[in-house]
Amino acid sequence: MRRAVLLLPLLFLHGCSCQQQPPMTESPAAPEGAADADDVPPRHSAPTPPPTAAAPTALSAVAADALDEPSLVHRYLSALAQGDVATADAQWTGGGPGGHPDDAALRALPDFRGLRIKTGAPIARDTAQPSRLREVPVQIRVSTDTRTLRFEGWYRLQPRADGSGWEIHGASIQPVLN
Repeated sequence: MRRAVLLLPLLFLHGCSCQQQPPMTESPAAPEGAADADDVPPRHSAPTPPPTAAAPTALSAVAADALDEPSLVHRYLSALAQGDVATADAQWTGGGPGGHPDDAALRALPDFRGLRIKTGAPIARDTAQPSRLREVPVQIRVSTDTRTLRFEGWYRLQPRADGSGWEIHGASIQPVLN
């Protein structure tokens, strides 16, 4: 009898196992304007068919032949490593990073000997469709004459005014201490 009293609360907490529930799956993020949780259709409704290849896709915020976001970040960092500040600055909105760029520690390195860049998938930082503000996570390893340094952070990109490609709008790059 004592065991039954101890097990009874567990049954109420866990629920009855005689009704089979479908396994929980992670669903993709709902687009803006999607139905609220209260508007979820009943379980017996037909599932939504997967999109087909003929389904229209959102137009890009930049020209179709433009560099993708991670490639632009690679171009910028490679130009810095080669000492080509003019090409690097041309990747920024307004032709330069401004008075005190948020990647100043990286830009101040005088003698790049080696450069390794790892970029993550671009993240939309606005709700526009298509997104007009993207953030590219980045990990950078720089070798100089005297040491190897690591940096982490992100570069924020926006479409150029003429839509021809992406340009760097801002950055947050910090040295990583070992």
